[in-house]
Amino acid sequence: MGYRLRMTLAFGLLALLSVVLLTLLLLTTSYREFKADRMMSVERMTSCFAGNIYWDMQAGGDPRRMAESLNRFASGIPAPTPPEVRVLDDLRHTQIGNRAVLAPDAQTAPELGLLLARLDAGGTNVATAETASGFVSAARVERDGLRLGTVWVDYPLVSLQGHFFSLFEAALSYGVSLLLVLLFLGWLLGRRLMQPIANLRQCMQRVGQGDLDVQCDVVRNAVRSQDEIGDLTRGFEEMLASLRDKQRMEQEMMRSERLAAIGQVAAGVAHEINNPLGGMLNAINTFKRHGDDPKVAESTLNLLERGLRQIQNTVQALLVQARVEAYPLGVADLDDLRTLVQAEVRKKSLHLEWQCLLADRVALPSTAVRQILINLLLNAIEAAPQGGQVTMRCVPQDGQLQLRVEDNGPGIDPAQRSALFAPFFSGAGGHGLGLWVTNQTVQQLGGRIEIIDLPQGTAVSVCLPLGHEESAAAMCASAS
Repeated sequence: MGYRLRMTLAFGLLALLSVVLLTLLLLTTSYREFKADRMMSVERMTSCFAGNIYWDMQAGGDPRRMAESLNRFASGIPAPTPPEVRVLDDLRHTQIGNRAVLAPDAQTAPELGLLLARLDAGGTNVATAETASGFVSAARVERDGLRLGTVWVDYPLVSLQGHFFSLFEAALSYGVSLLLVLLFLGWLLGRRLMQPIANLRQCMQRVGQGDLDVQCDVVRNAVRSQDEIGDLTRGFEEMLASLRDKQRMEQEMMRSERLAAIGQVAAGVAHEINNPLGGMLNAINTFKRHGDDPKVAESTLNLLERGLRQIQNTVQALLVQARVEAYPLGVADLDDLRTLVQAEVRKKSLHLEWQCLLADRVALPSTAVRQILINLLLNAIEAAPQGGQVTMRCVPQDGQLQLRVEDNGPGIDPAQRSALFAPFFSGAGGHGLGLWVTNQTVQQLGGRIEIIDLPQGTAVSVCLPLGHEESAAAMCASAS
């Protein structure tokens, strides 16, 4: 149920309650006033009739003449049915009446007895009292101290009820008309009061759909109001302004982050390409010194070829391609890696322990495995202290190739472990792409990589399946 309809119904119920209470109050007041006015009128008429009937009773009380007087008197009292009128003699016996039914005496009508007692007490010659069926009025028939009897009038309640029902019908018709008018006015008022809220709701729906450039003229007009609706619309305008500022800030941050990401990617690509380039430059220097030896020339050319392929596959790994094509991995590929990192090892006076049990070529892409090992070796060399130790182990076993690179550096901060394989994350000042590229390559080969804390330093273990990528997870899990 809408708020506008609820407001209209609430206003209608309030109007209905007000009309009912006002009608009941007016009916009750009108009925009491009418009854009191009718009692006073009947009381005056009874007193006047008692003075007129005195002469008939003094003249002997001609029944026919007195009956005509009683009928004229009863007909003169306003009522749907003429009231009952009786003339009692001094003994309080009915002398004559306008109906065939005898009037009750003092013993059968307590109200009559009370009225007669009040009249006998003196001080007044007329008295009126309410009864269960209406009210009765009595007056003494006397003049100059000579009392001949009593006039008694029984005014029925049905006459008052008839007047009351006519008043009720009139009040009901006027009340229903007034209620309909009030309901219509309440509907118009509710519509007018709810219009700013309805407009505000439409604006909020558009904002919820992402339209922060919405223009609400009616809302801006309601902002100038000093009531609760004005407070609500001002709060909406403030919220909308905050959302617009937030959107502008987010757009600026996205542009800044995009530019920063482009710069980081460029720096990371340069970093990953510089690694094999350094080894290739060392090989060229060696060729310049010992180029006359055919074996050195052949080894240098093979090293340059593998270095160029390494650069090509680095770019492919950065693009996260589904598969890297390369020739099978052999012992010479791993020996090249040992030659490539020698320059970095000598810079820090490190002891490089190289344990490779690979004898023949295995069903793994050489460039991918070289990319994995070169990144792990360079990270280990960077983490190892001056004069420290780096170990590389390569063991083919149970249809898989297990690689393990260790260093005796300070280890990895536990707070950084969850972000080690995230792009552009570096805990040692690098570009943050080495481990990310390594992890991507391991996943492409269907293997698993694991960081192991040592008593002094860190070990990175890589498990690669030989020719069965779909069974890599189970094989590596059993190996570990």
